[in-house]
Amino acid sequence: MRKRGFKKFLKGVIISFTIALFIEGGLLIWGNISYVKASISMLSRPEVAVDSSKGPMEGEQTLATTDELEDPENTGSELSFDATTYPYRELLNEREQALYNQVYSNALDYNTEAFTLTETLTSDELIETMNCVYNDHPELFWLNTSYQYGYNSSNEIVKVQLSYGISKNNLDSAKTTYNNAIENIVSGASSYESEIEIELYVHDAICELATYNSNAELNQSAYSALVNGSTVCAGYARAFQNVCQELGLTCYYLTGTADGGDHAWNIISIDGNFYNVDLTWDDSISESYGSSVYTYFNLTDSEIGVDHTRSTLSANLPACTSTEMSYTNVYGATIEIDDIENQSGSQITDGNFTIQAPPEPIIDWHDGPSGNNPINSAPSNEPINNEMENNVPMNRNDMGNKGGH
Repeated sequence: MRKRGFKKFLKGVIISFTIALFIEGGLLIWGNISYVKASISMLSRPEVAVDSSKGPMEGEQTLATTDELEDPENTGSELSFDATTYPYRELLNEREQALYNQVYSNALDYNTEAFTLTETLTSDELIETMNCVYNDHPELFWLNTSYQYGYNSSNEIVKVQLSYGISKNNLDSAKTTYNNAIENIVSGASSYESEIEIELYVHDAICELATYNSNAELNQSAYSALVNGSTVCAGYARAFQNVCQELGLTCYYLTGTADGGDHAWNIISIDGNFYNVDLTWDDSISESYGSSVYTYFNLTDSEIGVDHTRSTLSANLPACTSTEMSYTNVYGATIEIDDIENQSGSQITDGNFTIQAPPEPIIDWHDGPSGNNPINSAPSNEPINNEMENNVPMNRNDMGNKGGH
């Protein structure tokens, strides 16, 4: 009898425990959200372990909490984005595009609270979407590439919380300074007529303003290049993208690798054809040689593919196959990739050189002669030091120490 009574008691305990688990499971599904810190990796920092196949990202430090999901607010559903200017958004599915709009709208409003997604996403979809927002919108310079996201017990992403590199109190002042920096370049570039001349002016202006510094503040933003003058590849590329956008040029931000390290550069449309442009490496080589160099100005995919590889995400953007507007074809010889590879020598050092107006192209790209064509009276863009005296040639491995990645 005692055994039978004990078995009955044990059975009751098991049944009660099972019911408790079922109820608790319901709470886990509907009530508990775990939070994770995540970020787009600091491009140009090879020590960060990342997956560069989509546009690298890392996540760490889980934090569990209990939270009720409120209705989504500030969804950005009324926003529309031109596919030509913002190509990354077009790569997303409908649910990802909904988050894209939410992130953009909440960033504009400087929302520091976690917001509920209009639709749940997988972690891969979240990663892809966040990369697309950052890649399309350099003007959101105050938005950090780090953020937190919350997921439920089914591993569905249900919340996102953004973070910012500039305080809300300082944002208006920072926007004014940033917009003035862009306007200064736009004003100078606007005196030229052809797209290639405008592109060259912007390239030189940003290279003059910025220098490579892996420890620079806000170095993943265009602000670091245009205002602080100290940045990494992401800052160079986003600054070039934003200024070109303001000038009406189609310009995109690319991620990938260069000589094995994470890297960012641009592609730009000039007279209907796309070209690769890498301001980081051009500026680094120029500072090494002490004169303006255009080794990575308007290259084809094949040419830049010697040392640059697009990420899986950026590989969806237009191919670059034309050589018509390469620097060599338009302006003449510059230091070629092979010339750099065949040199042996030293680490890059800082150099000082000023912006000069673009030289007159070898070929007249205008329909006919123009009496007010700015290039007719433009000063020559001869290198400051043609003989490269007092400069030690460098090799490609050394370039990575300053700005190669």
